Amino acid sequence: MPITPRARRLQQGSGTPDIAANRYHDRQLGAEVVNIVVGGCVVSDDPNVVITTTLGSCIAACLFDPVAAIGGMNHFLLPDHNGDRLSISSRYGSAAMEQLINRLLAATGRRDRLRAKIFGGASVNGAPRSAGIGQRNVEFVMEYLAAEGIPTMSWDVGGTVARAVRFYPTSGRTQRRLIGEETVRDIARSETSFMDRLRKTGIDGDVELF
Repeated sequence: MPITPRARRLQQGSGTPDIAANRYHDRQLGAEVVNIVVGGCVVSDDPNVVITTTLGSCIAACLFDPVAAIGGMNHFLLPDHNGDRLSISSRYGSAAMEQLINRLLAATGRRDRLRAKIFGGASVNGAPRSAGIGQRNVEFVMEYLAAEGIPTMSWDVGGTVARAVRFYPTSGRTQRRLIGEETVRDIARSETSFMDRLRKTGIDGDVELF
């Protein structure tokens, strides 16, 4: 299926090459699906685009401007914090949120019209070893949105079950599905690998995600 001019304007950010967004046409949905993993960020004003992700401890923030009919999703996981790493963890989360907001504003979105829907932050078996990391992710994103004055229209967070999320960026509509144990193990491995990379490389000075 040819990519429409609007789809070409889809803005896509990801981390290292092995943390990427995968785009494909889904015949059942009749849409171009963009799936993101931890470290990903996608913004689109194409009504034929659906943004998807799967979440364990991670957070997906779905932000949209209902007037401009544009929206985007990120997928992030706060790094461990011990002592002074708390401020580093907060800076990392802020950078993930700022990237999404800035991409929306650089297109046709307006800050005063942005709305949010939040997913994730579960405590799943085999997820990153830090106690309570899912809850910390939830607390961070809720506090961040409140501080930025962005209304949170709905949220599905916490618990012990992983989630699959679909986001329709031009309308702000979302769908959530609970997912099975095998997928949960895959998500946990992915999140643990991401955390291990952060531990090995360190996060010093300015935070640079992408």
